[in-house]
This record gives sequence, structure tokens and C-alpha cells, in this order.
Amino acid sequence: MPVLYQGDSNMILYPISYSPSALERAFDVTGTTDILGVPAWIVLRKDKTAAAIVYAEPSLDERGELRHLVAAKLDLIPRKSAEQRESILVVKRYWESAAVSQVEGVVVDKPLRDTRVATTLYEHLIVEHGLILMSDHEQYAGGQNIWKRIARVSNKINVFILDTESGHFYPYDGDRIRYECDSIPESEIWSLSPDETRKGIVLVAERAAD
Repeated sequence: MPVLYQGDSNMILYPISYSPSALERAFDVTGTTDILGVPAWIVLRKDKTAAAIVYAEPSLDERGELRHLVAAKLDLIPRKSAEQRESILVVKRYWESAAVSQVEGVVVDKPLRDTRVATTLYEHLIVEHGLILMSDHEQYAGGQNIWKRIARVSNKINVFILDTESGHFYPYDGDRIRYECDSIPESEIWSLSPDETRKGIVLVAERAAD
């Protein structure tokens, strides 16, 4: 992720719903939440290549088939740390239903709009499962905004800046500073394609210390 691309990801690649059988076959229900009072499940793909928030109650699609609508989805790439001890999931893409954004926008103040679903999903994976989430080396602007929002609003997650080429966290002096959007200059993290000077930089999200 620090190399940013203009525009947004091609959301047509994402399923907007799962059949009950596909959900049961490929995912584990690992938590529950709600979207403005509507029950939802937090699901993690059995091979950890995706996580999502889906509405718990299936609805009929245009073909008369029952489907669980997807409110938000993460595409993930499982990795191990250098010591092979920690489970790290690289966030390839984040997608959030436009319907969720529009509904939340009615009741949420503009500075906090669209943050609850993303924050819930990230916090569940990190806090409840003990996973570490890492940004990809390339990302669209929408992905940048998700990381910035979570760093700003979550008190359960700490986000740090890692230089993968040196293996050190910012400020690269043996310590590490939590990224809170204004604590680290943006120029130290992001570069806009075709500039790849920040391609080795990634964001790392982990559980905040108790």
C-alpha cells in the first residue's frame, strides 16, 4: 500500500451475496454484530483468504434464491512472520456495500461516516483472533482512507509503519511510533503512482496493549 493509485478498486470483482450453502461450506461464523439494529455475522474464510460481514437473515434475490447480502469484505493473503510464529494477513482489498455507506451516512456525523463496519471487521480479526493485519504494497485511495480512519478511531488497535526493506518500524531508531494520522508525516508513508519511493513501506495493525 504506500503506492497509491487514483480511482477505486473494481468492485464488480466482489460478490455482493453468498448462498447459505456456500457460506457454510467456505466460511466459519466467528462473531456477531449488527448494522443499525439488523443482525449480522462476522465470517472468516476457512483458508483465511477472506473475511466479511454478512447479514444474518438471507433474502431472496431476483431469481428467487436465498442469499446472505455482504455488507463488507476483506481479501486477505495469509503470511507468517520471519520467526514463523505470528499469523499475518495482508489486506489486498477492502470493499464496503454502497447501501451500508448510504444508510450509515444518514445517522453518523460526516467525519465518522463509513467507519463502523470497517472498524468492526478489523477489530474482530485482530482482537478476537489475535491476528496481525498488514497493508499491501499497492492500494487504491479508498484503501488508504480505511487505514487512516481505523488508525484514528479505534482504541483497540495500534497501527504502525514498517519499512519492509530494512525490517524496522518508523522512526527507524529502535522504537516505534503509533500512527494516528497526524503523528507521522503523510510523505513518509504514501507515494502516488508512478512514484514508487514508498513501495517498501506498509502499515501494520495489531492489538493495542491492555
